[in-house]
Amino acid sequence: MELNKNIYYVDEINNLAKSDEKLLIDMAENMFQNQIDDMIEDILNKHTKIILLAGPSSSGKTTTSKIISDKLHKKHKTSVYVSLDDFFLNRVNTPLLPNGNYDYENVSALDINYFHKFLNSLLTTTEAEMPKYNFLTGEREKEYVHLDIDDDTIVIIEGLHALNPILVNGYNDFVYKVYLCAQSDFYNDDECLLSCVEVRLLRRLLRDNLTRGRDLKTTITTWQEVLDGEKKYIDPYKNDVDYSLDSVHMYETLLYANYLLPLLDAEDLDICKSLVKKLKHFEPITDKNVPKDSLLREFICN
Repeated sequence: MELNKNIYYVDEINNLAKSDEKLLIDMAENMFQNQIDDMIEDILNKHTKIILLAGPSSSGKTTTSKIISDKLHKKHKTSVYVSLDDFFLNRVNTPLLPNGNYDYENVSALDINYFHKFLNSLLTTTEAEMPKYNFLTGEREKEYVHLDIDDDTIVIIEGLHALNPILVNGYNDFVYKVYLCAQSDFYNDDECLLSCVEVRLLRRLLRDNLTRGRDLKTTITTWQEVLDGEKKYIDPYKNDVDYSLDSVHMYETLLYANYLLPLLDAEDLDICKSLVKKLKHFEPITDKNVPKDSLLREFICN
């Protein structure tokens, strides 16, 4: 399936923000919700037991999984959410990059053997013990979460590597594969001002700073490793999917202009200076009109 790519023009977005900010936000939110509504109809028309939701860093996978679950519930369909992040190996067993850093982008960073046992148990006996991974300690918690589902429950599996065929081999006839990513660019006239990859970087910079205590320099230093991992472990599977979702919201760059410009201005890095120059093209807005259940709440963290 082809990617769902749009182009948004800076002047048009700024003008609409000035004239009717709420309308701009509502339009963007509806565009994303409509994509998911269309996908849900397709899912319900098939014999789906597993939804695989994958995408690169800062695509909005966690919030999108919840939105899918809520929409299935409204269609009287039960679902259960499984995050692949909870199947990480303990940090000491994580594979390393040549520079000695932990390679969290590597599919081998997951406990594949236990995941297979977990999924087989869940789908054959309707019960399984789900691990919980503690990112602060870098270890799996001692207590597991007991899952008990019925035969009609749809299992939503979300994570960086969810589309990798080694995860659900043997259940392919019941799987619905979804690729989620920021896929649209922002243009200033005929020039691409801000690419979809840069939009994801802005999301990650803000989220890491607000929730993980990381300064911008730390996030930027590891960003290329993240991109390299995506090319190796996600790109080979992103076109072999049932549905492709674009998570870009046309107003989100205006939010980032408000929240990120002061942080970026304080860093003496070329990439920060470049992002400052680009973000200054956008009319800053606050989150006052952003819905509480918006995907963007995942990045502005409030």
